[in-house]
Amino acid sequence: MKLILKSSKIQFLCKEDLAKAIPEECSGQPLNYGQGEGQVEINDTLWGFYVNEMGDYYMALEEGAIGWIEFQSLVQRILETLSVRFSTSIELIAKGAFTESND
Repeated sequence: MKLILKSSKIQFLCKEDLAKAIPEECSGQPLNYGQGEGQVEINDTLWGFYVNEMGDYYMALEEGAIGWIEFQSLVQRILETLSVRFSTSIELIAKGAFTESND
């Protein structure tokens, strides 16, 4: 599942920008960066931030396991953190692996 971050103001231009996704109350660090995309470790989980074919960023839980309630809470904290640090509102859209739409 991709969690699409609909906002034209989000841009990851370096590892330091990826670090902006880590909520203050969480442990973590940016792990790698290349061509506007990268991976961030947050609370012992690995999140990828990538650009889709429409030019929107999306994030995906790539490694680690967390409960559903904790997952929802962490995603909400990441969204709030990105909103503040990039001074933008973000619409979140969940897209399944077999969705045919180009969103």
